[in-house]
Amino acid sequence: MNPETILKLVLLLGVVLLVVAIGIRARLEQPLLLLRRPALALRAMVAMYVALPAFVLVLVWLLPLQAGVGAVLLGFAVSPVLPPWAKKGAAVGGQSDYVIGLQVLSSGVALLVVPLMIWIVYRIFGVATALDPLAVELVLLVTVAAPLAVGMGLARLYPGAAPRLAALADRVGGVVLLLGAVVLLIVHGRAILGVIGQGTLVVTLAVVAFGLLVGHLLGGPDPGNRGALASATVSRHPAIALLLASGAFPEHEATVIGTVLLYLLAALLLAVPYERWRKQVARAQPHVTNP
Repeated sequence: MNPETILKLVLLLGVVLLVVAIGIRARLEQPLLLLRRPALALRAMVAMYVALPAFVLVLVWLLPLQAGVGAVLLGFAVSPVLPPWAKKGAAVGGQSDYVIGLQVLSSGVALLVVPLMIWIVYRIFGVATALDPLAVELVLLVTVAAPLAVGMGLARLYPGAAPRLAALADRVGGVVLLLGAVVLLIVHGRAILGVIGQGTLVVTLAVVAFGLLVGHLLGGPDPGNRGALASATVSRHPAIALLLASGAFPEHEATVIGTVLLYLLAALLLAVPYERWRKQVARAQPHVTNP
């Protein structure tokens, strides 16, 4: 087994453990609560799967970006929420039923939107991808659906030990994911420098900033949920973006990897001041009942 495969497995383990912790803390009915509030769910999905993809499509259409850069940004725009995001969503004041529901609903909608985006890109830009749609479903199954179900099952089987199990999975998963991310940056850090030119950095920052803005505007009346949606809109699953872009531009692997890492760094750093502001607002104001 080569070092690259080991690194991918380490990152996968960290993500899976964090999602198991989310599942342990969740109630079985929580993922359905967003569906019981259709206006809130519709606003969230419009922000994530209509407004942001449309904005990225316009940028890719207008600007002469490096080959593969646009595919990565479009991939992020139609990807589900990154599984470890749930902890951040709660930290900015998002209600637990909203955070869990957003995580699950975005994964389901992504299964429909990804093939649509592949078709749109082919019709507009004439770029086809070799991505098998089953690959997307497999990634979502392994990183979201299965560990979430395992966590919920553990909570029902061992309710007394559930808090300790969740804390352990959270702690170990966080450490493993952090170590894997550091190694990933060390190994592929130079790839970021290779894609910064030709407007890639500016466009990536613009996409993240727009995602935060549209998520904030469409997040509903509750200040915590508004902050959670803004954060979720830019905290998207890198594996889906990597699969889409690699399938469309296999000869530009270095550019694709560099752009994926650049987006993740931009989404992390640009969101910091916004998230700090939303934490302060959420602490200062009571929750508003969602429609």
